[in-house]
Amino acid sequence: MNQAYLELQLQLHSTDPSIIIAELNELGFSGFDDTEELLKAYIEHSVWTEVQKEVEMILATFPELTIVAKQIIEQKNWNEEWEKSIQPQLIGPFYVYPSWNKKVIPTNTIPLMIDPKMAFGTGTHETTRLLLSWLPSAVNKKDTVLDAGTGTGILGIAASKLGASSIEGFDIDPWSVENVAENMEKNEVHNFKAYFGSMEQINPAQTFDVILANINIVALRELVPVFKKHLKKDGSLLISGLLSIDIDLFTDQVIRDEFTVREQNDLGEWSALWLKPVVY
Repeated sequence: MNQAYLELQLQLHSTDPSIIIAELNELGFSGFDDTEELLKAYIEHSVWTEVQKEVEMILATFPELTIVAKQIIEQKNWNEEWEKSIQPQLIGPFYVYPSWNKKVIPTNTIPLMIDPKMAFGTGTHETTRLLLSWLPSAVNKKDTVLDAGTGTGILGIAASKLGASSIEGFDIDPWSVENVAENMEKNEVHNFKAYFGSMEQINPAQTFDVILANINIVALRELVPVFKKHLKKDGSLLISGLLSIDIDLFTDQVIRDEFTVREQNDLGEWSALWLKPVVY
């Protein structure tokens, strides 16, 4: 018997989807798909019955957010619809595609075969595209790279394809480590280690040439000061997951005098920052 999923549709209005995703993730939601105004969140129906009241209480704290619809989706139908929604795309030099893609890979591109486990990280979301488009300029051959909130591993795998000597990544979602391993194998990448957890999984003495972080603003506020301790003096910190309207406040409160902004990249309502550490 196929496991049923509940699809929860939320009208975002001006609510930051990354914050909602972080909250729902903690309660057992295992897949998300968002557009400019709508967030679809997926959870096993058996789990939903256990956490429904808690979810509704949390969502009630976001006054501008509206629950549009709830519907039950069988696993087979979910998988079919999920696969249909992921289309190959060209992002900078990278051709990102799922394993079930039947189209010819364009010449003179760097192929990235990425299969997700009902989560972000296929390159469709603006926050991923922003960092992926920067990588050819940010990652040099033999660089050491940290991929924070690695998800599917798309950024770390791309860094490996660009010649990085070693990549470490971590994610607080338990599905991520398995998904990264699967995508590494598909892309014949062997220099990427992914851990379940957060920065505590990284050797305190380890420093990196490049740190990538495509995570929500709440996590960025906590981790950006920690990242500096793990970044080489001439290294680069590339962060994404910030709404453009939050950049000024985030810069004043978090970046302050610890980093300089080398570049800001915007796509839709989202922004990414390329930061360089200030050395005292």
